[in-house]
Amino acid sequence: MQVNYILCSGLLFIIPHLVVVESKPPRSTTACCHKETLSRVIDILFIKAMGFKASVPADSIKNTKLLKKKTKSLFMKSCQFREQLLSFFMEDVLGHLPFPSNKEMGFIEDFRSFGKKLNYCFPCAPNTGEMKPITRIKTLFYKIGNKGVFKAISELDILFPWIKNYLDEEGSQHY
Repeated sequence: MQVNYILCSGLLFIIPHLVVVESKPPRSTTACCHKETLSRVIDILFIKAMGFKASVPADSIKNTKLLKKKTKSLFMKSCQFREQLLSFFMEDVLGHLPFPSNKEMGFIEDFRSFGKKLNYCFPCAPNTGEMKPITRIKTLFYKIGNKGVFKAISELDILFPWIKNYLDEEGSQHY
């Protein structure tokens, strides 16, 4: 009987603390998803991207483009394409950069972090396989060889305004 009393009083002592802990509101993870916040981040990343672009060898292939004008409309409309294109830049392009400096690594990590936030804030349906335009971009990228990395980096000044445009126009529909 005395054991039951001790156990019950012990549980009664613990339960109110659990209720207090459980009743605290969870920290908001959606703060990073505000359009204005993401838009400011992409503005800052664009400036960093231009410095990053200046730190690598210039693009010597002038007659070939990875990101064409018609690709922009697909980027704006297709979540799958947008996710795959950002993944291509983060993994295939920046992942193959030979010997990045500390400053370059900082940009790469910031860009990857932004990509994760964008995917979190604007989730896509499960991936159904690589889209043909991404396959075309990757084929061209790898066909160019080592210069493909510098070609893709030179086109960051095309990609970042697309992202900004998406956040300003399409992204506002989610709020």
